[in-house]
Amino acid sequence: MYAQQCSTEIHPAIEAQSEPETRSNRGGKITTYFRWAGTLLIVVSALGFMIQGHADLVPAYRYWVGLAFTLVLCGGGLLCAYGMRETRGARIFFGLGTAFVSVQVSQVGAMIYAWWHGQAASQPAYGWLRFMDVSPALIAVDLVLTAILLGSVSYAGFSILARRHTKRLMQAAIVGNALLLIPVRDGHWVVWLIAGLFLYGRAAERCLHRDYAMQTWEGRAARALLVLPLAIMIGRSLLHPVSYPLVLVLCGILAIGAIHDLKRYTRSPQLLYCGQWVGTLAALVGWRVGCEAFFGGIGGYNAHLLPLSGLLFFLSSQVTYHSRLYRTFASLVAAFGVCAALLDTQAWAPVTAPGAGIALTVAGMHYREKMPLLCGSLCLVAGVLFYGRYAMDYFSAIPWVGTIGLGLIVILAASWLDRQDRRLFRKAGYYLQQLKSWS
Repeated sequence: MYAQQCSTEIHPAIEAQSEPETRSNRGGKITTYFRWAGTLLIVVSALGFMIQGHADLVPAYRYWVGLAFTLVLCGGGLLCAYGMRETRGARIFFGLGTAFVSVQVSQVGAMIYAWWHGQAASQPAYGWLRFMDVSPALIAVDLVLTAILLGSVSYAGFSILARRHTKRLMQAAIVGNALLLIPVRDGHWVVWLIAGLFLYGRAAERCLHRDYAMQTWEGRAARALLVLPLAIMIGRSLLHPVSYPLVLVLCGILAIGAIHDLKRYTRSPQLLYCGQWVGTLAALVGWRVGCEAFFGGIGGYNAHLLPLSGLLFFLSSQVTYHSRLYRTFASLVAAFGVCAALLDTQAWAPVTAPGAGIALTVAGMHYREKMPLLCGSLCLVAGVLFYGRYAMDYFSAIPWVGTIGLGLIVILAASWLDRQDRRLFRKAGYYLQQLKSWS
């Protein structure tokens, strides 16, 4: 009875105490949902601003709406910070304002490009994305105001998200947004901008990732803002005629990100496995495009098979799963390419056959795998036989020289074997035992 009374007395107390906690947790989930929903709406509006039709809109909208929207976002952040004394909303507003500055810079860059090239400008395939009849004076005013916003809003956004690394983040943001203003859309020249921005941003991201403070949601958001100019530049380039170098660079970026860089952000086996095959597919597509660009296709037995073998060997050193399978396939590809080229008597075959054989043999010994060693030995033997054919032609032309040379070789070999037979067979047996243990 006493235990029942105690339980009936304690239970309402616990219930009364847990009810506010439940309500607070429920309220936190609701506010988090609202924040995510609002953020998504603003992101969608930014995408719509970049891709909507400009031809049917008055010039005032094109020049000033991006600036006004950025100021509205910053005003919302100030209202949350000083009016409501709430920091989460302030961080979201200033982060979105910093992101929208890059959107505004991309619009100014499109206007500069349209004015700089005039009628000769390479316009997107979609007519509603084109900027026409822009005013140089208004572009200059818009550019100055955008530069002011880029400095002030980015500084405020990065300060509130990652104060310790504000300087580094500001430098990377200014470099990325400045490259968006360069009036280049050609599929060959823009490749250098994309590749340079990717390498620069990747180096900055690697330094920031080492700091544990940048692993928070605020730090991740600040680092994600550095990727935005590169993403805009890539998306903008895909709206114009695509060149082989652009596809090669994009495949390289995807392969590096999916195979190598993904390991820094997740330890999930499923994600790493999927990323590995996505990166491998991107690398193979890049090889295929490279064949079209430099070899005119993949027909015949051209030298493109050896770069494919080297690419697979390189990928085997970067991937987490099935690295032996990569090396096995690479060895077979190299052996097939070399032997086919020798049979076809191609000019490059006598040089590459011994080189590929030595490289595959060294790889087999390094990884302690039989397939690279076997394929390397096959390439070496094929190369020796190829040169042996010329030697036989020479001996058949002067038979007595060949007979003397062969006799000297046989006598010297017999003398050498007579002194080294036991040692030679002992070493051969040792290496055969080692070879049996290889995979």
